[in-house]
Amino acid sequence: MNKEQAQKATETALQDLVKALEQGKSDELIKYLTCMSRFHQYSLRNLLLISHQQPDATQVAGFHTWRKLKRSVRKGEKGIAILAPLAFRKKTKGSPKDESEQAIAGFRVVHVFDIKQTDGPQLPELVTPTGDPGIALAQLEDVIRGNGIELDSQDLPSDTHGCSMGGKIIVNCNLSAAERFSVLAHELAHEWLAHHSARCQDVRIRETEAEAVAFVVGTAHGINCEQSSADYIQLYRGDSEALSRSLKEIQRVASRILQEIAS
Repeated sequence: MNKEQAQKATETALQDLVKALEQGKSDELIKYLTCMSRFHQYSLRNLLLISHQQPDATQVAGFHTWRKLKRSVRKGEKGIAILAPLAFRKKTKGSPKDESEQAIAGFRVVHVFDIKQTDGPQLPELVTPTGDPGIALAQLEDVIRGNGIELDSQDLPSDTHGCSMGGKIIVNCNLSAAERFSVLAHELAHEWLAHHSARCQDVRIRETEAEAVAFVVGTAHGINCEQSSADYIQLYRGDSEALSRSLKEIQRVASRILQEIAS
């Protein structure tokens, strides 16, 4: 697959999502969000490429990275094409000779392989659904407070799990650990999705984007979020560009939350 083919595959993957949503089916989007939970560090288009080519992938890496992990790609396996940036050092005016700014000249196709396409020593187990976030709950609470957001637990009505108030999150104190984790991820998403600005005035879209972030973050930490997932069909508003913007925002915020929990 060359660069033009990879770009075409990205467009095809997005259009496949659009078609599924137009038919009232959110399964394809849930598969994509699940892929995002595994590979949140990848760009939107590379997530689309991975999800489109091998939706059941769990761990991907390049040929040489697998070798460093003492695993080898099996002969004849077809790689998953993604786009990697072509970086170069750009000298800035007045900067010392040994200092320069990194810039992107373009993109090239590279191939990664899923772990099931390799042989070798067993790697540490991935997170599996347990229904218990463990220490990740405390880490998420630290992330919220560490970003200057006030966190308060209150005895709220049973049908109110939490709320985001632009600099303050209130969460129902009667929730289980898994529910609290999911609600905190949802409300932090509201804080970071700029929902308190004029970017998105549609309440349904705001809630769906935040719930999608919570789905990605929860799934990455082994929490089964399907029962509490929103109707993701609402992310599509008859406009593929609007869907793409929502997905980029979901990926950006979910990745930030997951990275800060892990740091």
